[in-house]
Amino acid sequence: MDRIGLNAEPGFFLLAAALYYWGGGAAVTAFFTAALVHELGHLTALYLSGGEVRRLCLGGTGLVIEYAGALTRRQEMGVTAAGPLAGLVFAAACFMTGSPYFHYTGAVAMLASMFNLLPVMPMDGGRLAMYILRSSLPEEMAAAILRAMGAVFGLGAAVTGAAFRSPAAAAAGIWLAALANGHVLRYNRAHENRR
Repeated sequence: MDRIGLNAEPGFFLLAAALYYWGGGAAVTAFFTAALVHELGHLTALYLSGGEVRRLCLGGTGLVIEYAGALTRRQEMGVTAAGPLAGLVFAAACFMTGSPYFHYTGAVAMLASMFNLLPVMPMDGGRLAMYILRSSLPEEMAAAILRAMGAVFGLGAAVTGAAFRSPAAAAAGIWLAALANGHVLRYNRAHENRR
């Protein structure tokens, strides 16, 4: 079996620092526990689809999984959806416990999963939207629509966060709007290279 590569980018440490700043150690622990369950959902679905993990990269947008193996569009959509689904199931399980810590972790997992399902790259919702758009539209049009959705949702979250005096929500919105365009372009290049 080939060795799986793992590396961490500076954005990962910036994310951890931001979580600690806004929520302390409990927020960091809860978020990374929810993120671990989320990624295990992706990895399990990838394994069941016949894919083989080649490299894992921790970044400011979460874990990026590079894999080998030809997956159908339906399998890719299943692998993409498995992360948020695992997070929502985990959140429900946390809410069934009597522990305040697990209730908090469940709330974090639920919010992270719902946020991740926004139709904005590089979120899983953006990837699902890209698969759907690319099935019926030219690639340039699909990418343009996804960039527009990223800008709308990102700026909407930033304005809402500012209106409710939530620096975390405002920062997340600005982050989404800034990253959406670059990730659409990177996704297109990676997809073309895999063909």
